[in-house]
Amino acid sequence: MQDLDRKSARISRALLVTVVLCFMTLLVSTVVLIGMSRTAVRTDEWIVHTLEVKEALDALLTDVTNAEAGQRGYLITGQEQFLQPFRTARASRDAQIEELRRLVADDPIQSERVAVLAPLLAERMATIEETIELVSRGERPRIAAIITQRGAPLMRDIRDRIAAMDASESRRLIEWRQKARVIREKFIAAVSGLVIVSGVFAVFALLSVRAYLRGLEEGRLRAIAYQSELELRVAERTAELTQTTELAQRERSRAETLLTDVNHRVGNNLALVSSFLTMQQRAVTNPEAAKALSAARARVQAVASAHRKLRLGADFATVKANEVLGAVLDDISAGLPPDRQVQINYDLLPLEIHARDAVSLGVLTSELVMNAIKHGFADSESGDVRVTFGVATDGHPFLEVADDGVGYASKNNDGHNPDPAPPVNEARGGDGLGVRIIDMLARQFGGETRRSPLRVGARPGTCIRVELTRLELMQPL
Repeated sequence: MQDLDRKSARISRALLVTVVLCFMTLLVSTVVLIGMSRTAVRTDEWIVHTLEVKEALDALLTDVTNAEAGQRGYLITGQEQFLQPFRTARASRDAQIEELRRLVADDPIQSERVAVLAPLLAERMATIEETIELVSRGERPRIAAIITQRGAPLMRDIRDRIAAMDASESRRLIEWRQKARVIREKFIAAVSGLVIVSGVFAVFALLSVRAYLRGLEEGRLRAIAYQSELELRVAERTAELTQTTELAQRERSRAETLLTDVNHRVGNNLALVSSFLTMQQRAVTNPEAAKALSAARARVQAVASAHRKLRLGADFATVKANEVLGAVLDDISAGLPPDRQVQINYDLLPLEIHARDAVSLGVLTSELVMNAIKHGFADSESGDVRVTFGVATDGHPFLEVADDGVGYASKNNDGHNPDPAPPVNEARGGDGLGVRIIDMLARQFGGETRRSPLRVGARPGTCIRVELTRLELMQPL
């Protein structure tokens, strides 16, 4: 496979080099052709310019010649119509001279010739006009002298100077045409060379493409073979992974069963300890000792209830808080004496918490509920205790226990800030073991107990709220 890759890489590099060379050749040829085209355009412009100069000289000479012929016709016949060429030449002379100056402005020699030619033309037009005036005055004898002595030499001089300028432009025209022919030959040679080089590159590119396609086909066939081999290996590996997964699943199920059994056995053992404490409570005669044993039994029972409901999640580290707390509250409700007409209601969100926090949270809930039942209601009174476990607006979980019992008194220390005052029942707000356990667990979860009246009235009730800022939610809402 590596040999095929190296071969494909070589072919790809050759094809890339061919494409780059073709591009560079095309670029250089384009630059050369553009330069030659611009030179050819400039050459054509100079040829056109030279032809324009020759045409201007020819037009000027023609007008002067026609004016002279018209002069002769007028002198012979005396008819005014023969003076029309003269009048036309006289009217266009200045414009023709200026146009000629503009055309030869880039040639100092020709410009100097135009400068000499302009007064000659003016003088020739003046002699023609003078002969016409002599005719009108009847002084014909003087006309022959003017024509012979001034007109004819001026005309010869004008023709010679125009002929010299035309010859110079003709030589220049020949040079520009030769340059144009050379440029055309170079252009044809460049195009021919470009065609030949393009043909060579095209053949080389065709050979490279064919080799590249052949390499691709070989690669495709080898890839099919490798794919078949890989599919076979994947199938074998998949079978091994399936067996390993099944084994791991069986081990996981076994571990879950063992862990559930351990938690259940721990709960049962704690329940047995609770039964022993109940038997001991009934056997003692000291009321204070019986009361202490009853409180210890309730706490052990709360721990036992939490352990029996520890149903770990798929990660063996999380539990549903509503299942654990619900079991604790149900056991408290079931364990109340028949004369205690207190209903325990709860609203518990199914939040996932770490298993290490489940028992502590169950004990905290049990202490708060038992404290509410014990101190909020007399032995024969009925009432409601409501437990709420949820998430506050700041995203932290909280635990709230509210009862509609006798409540507690409040006062203002400074007239502005109400602080919780000692509760009506000293045991409810004292420093007994239950209160210490509540405060300890509240601090463990990063909060403190906050007491407030449930409502205003003769029986204000009590609402105790604990912010559980350190309780880690495994799947935060």
